[in-house]
Amino acid sequence: MVIKISDNKKSYFVVFLIGMVAGILCRLTDFLPYEESLWSLPSMATLFGFWIASVGIITCLSSSNKGAFINSFLYMFGMTICFYGLKYILGFHISRFSNEGQFQTDLFIAYSILSVACGIGSFVLYFWNRQNAFNSFLYALPASGMLAEAFACLIVLCNSHMLLAQTIFDFAFGLLFGIGLYKKAYNKMLYIGTIVLVTVLVFLLVYKPFLLTV
Repeated sequence: MVIKISDNKKSYFVVFLIGMVAGILCRLTDFLPYEESLWSLPSMATLFGFWIASVGIITCLSSSNKGAFINSFLYMFGMTICFYGLKYILGFHISRFSNEGQFQTDLFIAYSILSVACGIGSFVLYFWNRQNAFNSFLYALPASGMLAEAFACLIVLCNSHMLLAQTIFDFAFGLLFGIGLYKKAYNKMLYIGTIVLVTVLVFLLVYKPFLLTV
């Protein structure tokens, strides 16, 4: 039985705290090597797959559209606050985090806006609980996004011997969403077709241009 997140202030506060902890842990991975590193763990939180997986899980655990929006936003915003706030604090003591004493305001604002977008996305995804053809399309989106990034990371892994952790993460959650949500899809063929089509489109439009610069 899946435990749902209640729509109350206490639950929202707990989700916010979990997001803050996630932000701290993601920032601490910066102590690990990135350049010429097979695992490339420091880049985990900056890839869309991490955000897609988080939004998908939070949406599944939420109790309403409103709750899905608030939970996703608070989690991502809490993570963003600690991710950039901790870098600013560490910059006064550790040279590798130094940014000339400046808080990365532009990136903080950008990811804060992305947090709102994640909340809106979670609000929309929650409509997958309705038994109609649209639910099959919505159920396919998390798996599609994860798989598109997984294939992009796989190409980087093969060419540059980097991003092994992200490749495993994206494929694991892509398959988890793809198989796990298949049974809930109202129209199985539409679900499968959407996964294939959206995966290809996202890869070509979002990730392929990036790969050309790597």
